[in-house]
Amino acid sequence: MYHVLVAADTEMEEPEKLAATVTEIHDAGADVEATVINVFESFEVTGAESGTVDSDDVFDPEAFPDTVVAVRDALHAAGIDTSAVRRHGDVAEEILAAADEFDADLVVLGGRKRSPVGKALFGSVAQTVLLEADRPVMVARTE
Repeated sequence: MYHVLVAADTEMEEPEKLAATVTEIHDAGADVEATVINVFESFEVTGAESGTVDSDDVFDPEAFPDTVVAVRDALHAAGIDTSAVRRHGDVAEEILAAADEFDADLVVLGGRKRSPVGKALFGSVAQTVLLEADRPVMVARTE
């Protein structure tokens, strides 16, 4: 079984394009299973009137963003055994940890259209995952 970890964020304009990337692997004859991951980034905000709000206070591991649901449902409709998980913390670190946890053969990230400088640097999450992953990483355009 070829396991693909699909990292879906809330900014994707066309999440079905991310799903299509994995579906193409399946359609090529590979026996694919997928885990769609969404990471709620850690934060802390301190205000004079409101006190401190920590991301732990608002994180709900069961509240999947619409983009995650769209990717999961599209993969499932294509006949791919698919699950979804939601994590909390540093986005790149959580994606890399999940790749290890699920023994993913491939990590698929969504990419965006960027300026020339942005193209060279990718995004900070994509760049970190590409540089630190110990397995193949694919960046799929999602807009």
